[in-house]
Amino acid sequence: MNILVKRVLRFLGFDRAVTFGILARSWSLISGPITMVIIATGLTAPQQGFYFTFSSLLGLQMFFDLGLMYVLAQFASHEFVNLSWGRGGRLEGDAVALRRFTDLLCKTVLWFGIAAILMMVILVPVGLVFFGQKGNADFHWRLPWALAVIGTSLNIFVTPFFSIIMGSGDVITVNKRELAAALLSSLLCWVVIGLHGGLYAAFAVNLGALAISWGYLLSRRPELVKLAWHGWFGKERAERKTPGGLSWWGEIWPMQWRMAVSSGASYFIFQLFNPVLFQYHGAVVAGQMGMTMTAANALAAGSMTVLQAKVPEFGKLIAIRDWVGLDHLFFQVTKKMVLLVLIGAIVGICSIFLFQTYYLSFGKRFLPFGQVAMLFGAVLSQVLGGALASYLRAHKKEPLMKMTVMASILQGIATWYLGREYGSLGAISGFFALTTFFNLPFCYYIWKKCRKQWHLVDME
Repeated sequence: MNILVKRVLRFLGFDRAVTFGILARSWSLISGPITMVIIATGLTAPQQGFYFTFSSLLGLQMFFDLGLMYVLAQFASHEFVNLSWGRGGRLEGDAVALRRFTDLLCKTVLWFGIAAILMMVILVPVGLVFFGQKGNADFHWRLPWALAVIGTSLNIFVTPFFSIIMGSGDVITVNKRELAAALLSSLLCWVVIGLHGGLYAAFAVNLGALAISWGYLLSRRPELVKLAWHGWFGKERAERKTPGGLSWWGEIWPMQWRMAVSSGASYFIFQLFNPVLFQYHGAVVAGQMGMTMTAANALAAGSMTVLQAKVPEFGKLIAIRDWVGLDHLFFQVTKKMVLLVLIGAIVGICSIFLFQTYYLSFGKRFLPFGQVAMLFGAVLSQVLGGALASYLRAHKKEPLMKMTVMASILQGIATWYLGREYGSLGAISGFFALTTFFNLPFCYYIWKKCRKQWHLVDME
């Protein structure tokens, strides 16, 4: 029996990296019933709306990292063709590749440090103004909001280190860190709500992630932190300026600015639901949307883990121009990812149906069942588009920028108008229609065109 189970898991793509990734991203589903009980007893419905709208506004962090997190992983994967991790987490390999890698790390650490400061300075007052419009709230939200922004900003600063570790191919470390952070964040959140801490739970989530991130980094990859420090303040600073280093404007910026536009535009696709519903239909409806979107996002992220674990290999295959191997790996992984989406969607929809049928006090914290099914249906199109995008971006290019901007404009208008006029049903209907009938077909067209052009030119 154990052998059969192992074979099934291997067929679905479950190696150690994928398993930790699946557990990390599906933890919100595992912890969902517990969280619902704690929220139902410790937070009021309006507080739940504030809590999830906090999360949506904190999603504005993508406007501060400007797409660099994803770009960093792609560039690191290409450099690690000639590098490897040695004892004690030291980097070993070709001297030129090591110099380029150090330059990449140092410049991005500085970038994220500035981004973290800007986020604190800008988002705290923006949130105070937005939430202040609901002046009748009879609970504390101002200090919890400020702390949540500070916690998110500090987490941004640690981002470049783990993006590089992911790009190096050490996916296990990154996914184990995410799992541990998810577990601790949930526990701290539950404790704070259980102790009647209210919206301070939003800061507790960030605090848990921050503690685990720095704990892993300092215990498992301390040399990476030293490398960044010495790259700015030690002798390596002069070495980074010698010929053979990384050209930010010539190599990184051409992809980064496109990723910045794409990631910024995607906010209006995925994060606008809660603020719109909060503004026009109140905190209770926003809370239902937030709870349902949490389940849908866990499904999408969990299934995408199978693909993301292989993205560093995409970069290495592209670096040696093994197009046949790249396509074989991509199609193999994508099939497994789709199967996981279908299984997860069925389980998720049935679970919420049972909640709303037999445990109404919990079930009413989600959107109506029909809207849940429509949202989960859109997840399949979402992850397929994400797979195509990952394939293209592994080439260190971003051909989807124009499409993403168009999609974000259409989705933003649809979410605002349909959400205002028809509530959550309108918002989800617009999301389902655009994701299925615009985003995915357009993304496939661009993927097919670029794949042919990029690979054919090289083969000629």
